[in-house]
Amino acid sequence: MQEMFTQQTDFETVFRNSKDGLAIFKGDIFVDCNQSMLDIVGADSLEQFVGNTPAEFSPEYQPDGRRSDEKSAAHIEQCYQLGSVRFEWVHKKRNGEEFWAEVILTKMVLNGEVVVHTNWRDISEKKAFELELQSQKSVFETLFNESSDGLALLTKEKLLDCNKAYMQLFGAADKAQILDADPEDLSPHYQPDGRAYTDKATEVINTAYTQGKVSFEWVHRKFDGTEFWCEIILLKIELQGQDVLYATTRDISEKKSLQLEIAKQKEAFETLFNESLDGLCLLTTECYFDCNKAFVQMFDAKDKNQIIGATPMDLSPFSQPDGSKSLDKAQAIIRTAFTQGKIRFEWVHKKFNGTEFWCEIILFRISLNGKDVLYASTRDISEKKALQLEIAKQKEAFETLFNESLDGLCLLTTECYFDCNKAFVQMFDAKDKNQIIGATPMDLSPFSQPDGSKSLDKAQAIIRTAFTQGKIRFEWVHKKFNGTEFWCEIILFRISLNGKDVLYASTRDISEKKALQLEIARQKDSFETLFAKSMDGLSILAEEGYQDCNEAFLALYGFTSKEEVIGLSPLDLSPEFQFDGKTSEQAAEGIIDKAFSEGSQRFEWLHKKTDGTLFWCEIILTRITLNERNVLYTISRDISEKKALETKINERNEQLNESNKNLEESLQRLNQTKDKLVEAEKMASLGSLVAGVAHEINTPVGVGLTGISQLNSECDEIKKHYQAGTLTADDFEDFIDSAGELSGLVQKNLERTASLVRSFKQVAVDQTSEQDREVNLKQYFEEVVTSLASVLRKSQARVNIDCADNFIVKTNPGLLAQVLTNFIVNSVVHGFADKGSGTINIAVSEITKTEFLIDYRDDGVGIEETHVAKIFEPFFTTKRGSGGTGLGLNIAYNIITNALKGSVVCSSKRGHGVQFNIHFEVSARIA
Repeated sequence: MQEMFTQQTDFETVFRNSKDGLAIFKGDIFVDCNQSMLDIVGADSLEQFVGNTPAEFSPEYQPDGRRSDEKSAAHIEQCYQLGSVRFEWVHKKRNGEEFWAEVILTKMVLNGEVVVHTNWRDISEKKAFELELQSQKSVFETLFNESSDGLALLTKEKLLDCNKAYMQLFGAADKAQILDADPEDLSPHYQPDGRAYTDKATEVINTAYTQGKVSFEWVHRKFDGTEFWCEIILLKIELQGQDVLYATTRDISEKKSLQLEIAKQKEAFETLFNESLDGLCLLTTECYFDCNKAFVQMFDAKDKNQIIGATPMDLSPFSQPDGSKSLDKAQAIIRTAFTQGKIRFEWVHKKFNGTEFWCEIILFRISLNGKDVLYASTRDISEKKALQLEIAKQKEAFETLFNESLDGLCLLTTECYFDCNKAFVQMFDAKDKNQIIGATPMDLSPFSQPDGSKSLDKAQAIIRTAFTQGKIRFEWVHKKFNGTEFWCEIILFRISLNGKDVLYASTRDISEKKALQLEIARQKDSFETLFAKSMDGLSILAEEGYQDCNEAFLALYGFTSKEEVIGLSPLDLSPEFQFDGKTSEQAAEGIIDKAFSEGSQRFEWLHKKTDGTLFWCEIILTRITLNERNVLYTISRDISEKKALETKINERNEQLNESNKNLEESLQRLNQTKDKLVEAEKMASLGSLVAGVAHEINTPVGVGLTGISQLNSECDEIKKHYQAGTLTADDFEDFIDSAGELSGLVQKNLERTASLVRSFKQVAVDQTSEQDREVNLKQYFEEVVTSLASVLRKSQARVNIDCADNFIVKTNPGLLAQVLTNFIVNSVVHGFADKGSGTINIAVSEITKTEFLIDYRDDGVGIEETHVAKIFEPFFTTKRGSGGTGLGLNIAYNIITNALKGSVVCSSKRGHGVQFNIHFEVSARIA
């Protein structure tokens, strides 16, 4: 009895203190409950609960549609039969608020009576969570199926499920084809690292199961055999109580192509870094660790090693122009660059020689070998600072240019135009500026652009890009106020105006340009027609052989169709040996490579037709770009007839050479005699003899020189005809006859001259050749001018010499005298002939100890600009009919460039005199 009392007491304690809502149900009503039950239903006292039926704490219907009173009676009956029953139920509080509860009914005996013990537990949160899970499951299934990434579920053994994107990745017809496929069908046998796909796949799957996640790259294979790169992420998840892998697969074929491009760009960056004209360097927070040549030169450093290891402070003055210490300011800037990624500023640097200069510097934070460093672009802006004063003037000029520019210029925000120039107003046929201001770009544009995009959407995207990138250039169709549409080229610049970013737009009407593009397309058709119809053999040659040719090319080589030519090499159309005995392969070696490198090559070549016939061609190779690759555009022209004529001319030239040999021997003797006459002229005792001999040989030498000049002229004429391809047999025969007559005339007069010279040599006492000796340049040049006094007096010419007194050198003075004499005589004969008088200024200056410069000028009539390039050519003269031979300046040029190891440059305009800059060397400097 005591034990029963104890049990009843324990039950009462548990009943009253339980957190769950507990109640005793007897018959049809509740007879007792604990405080938790009162709290659950919102009752203030036991009396508000006791005496009520379960239906009074329930809505009329349960979520499954059954009446609460009927369904509760069924559960109570079940409890009486089974002893206990558990179920979920929607109850209702006293205030009418419904809530889910988990209910346990237990039949028990209390105080000798059979009652039902009721246990309610509020599960509203659990139900809400279940609903959310159901919603998330639906969302997940939607995301899974509609994701643009390939998604799949798999175990170690097989593929369980996949989405549409996964099927599309492999080109599968349906999901069954993927799920039933053997893994070997979806991957090549080996991955790019050489490992078998089975070994590598097993490893990554095991890693995913062990670590919960793994990300890797993989080469898959589509059902059509195409291989492609993928990025795969495997996540271990629990699905219906089983660990499975959730795989995200993304095609990264383009990424792999991009990686190759990045490698090329890296190489290009290194080239740009080293060759940039801006000073570029790399630095940490401590010091510089690399730089380019321009950076070294900017600081007058010996080499890169003098920069590396130095700090920015080593290359800066103690303080900057704003008064701040360079050290403090530099540290702040470097911190900002590392924090924000980029900073642009002006700075005063200091060269190694102490010179300070202004720079504009841009610091970029970059990652190099996994470490953040700074990439600095440095530009000397010393001139910019000097120009800042000029900028104020330019601002005023800008406003003038803005208003007067022929291009349409305007200023706009993201909303509308707020200023424009006259050209912009005229471009849109507006009444005045006020009609533009306040309008939007859409007000001046058609609804859509030619590419089909809406003008509004496209304009907004362009304006965003301009504000983001700072500049954008594009073409646009605008609309005038009268409705006329027209093409424009527009450049948008982001500028700061009164502290606010706005856009500055330059607009140019390119309607004519668009019409021109159509014309270019027509010209392209014309070129293709000319290529096909040209009488010359034309072809396109790439490294792998001929790619195209025209009909004339086919006819030239005996082909019947292009297909026979395409793929052949030039050696396939050549004999084994060329005319000079070399093999065609040896002769061709380097020609094509040279054409690709230099851009053009022209040469003659012995080709072979399809029937084996050999023929000569003139070939012109020109490098062109076709479809973004370099190829050779070849012109082949049959010159067999020309080569035959060449052979005939060579045979006749051999005959002329024999005659010319005798003439050259006579000329050689004449030159020797001339040298001796020059020497004899220096000997006072032979003065009269020289005069006599000069008189005697004047006529035969003059006749011989005339004959030689005529022969040279006719040789030039016959050469021109030959090169132009207009040489006829009659022309050539006339040339042979004339050459024979002229060579005979020259020979006869030279023999007379030789006889006179031999007589003179018999009485010559001394034969010397002039050697290097010590001369004072000023004194010697004055002596040369004095010797020409008679020539200068006749033309009333005056010579001024500006030369230091102490230029004493060792040289061949006769050569200098010859050069100076030829230039002075040239000025008298050509420069002063029509003026009656003139002035010659000769200035001598020192370049180095053994190098000098003569600045020779006259104020004569000058030289035609078309003649300046020819005056040093032999036999070029504008006084042919007045006794000019055209050899004076040629002789002077040869003496200067050969014997004196120098150079001469002429500059002149008609009516402004002439100037010669003569650079020459001497053997030694005495003083």
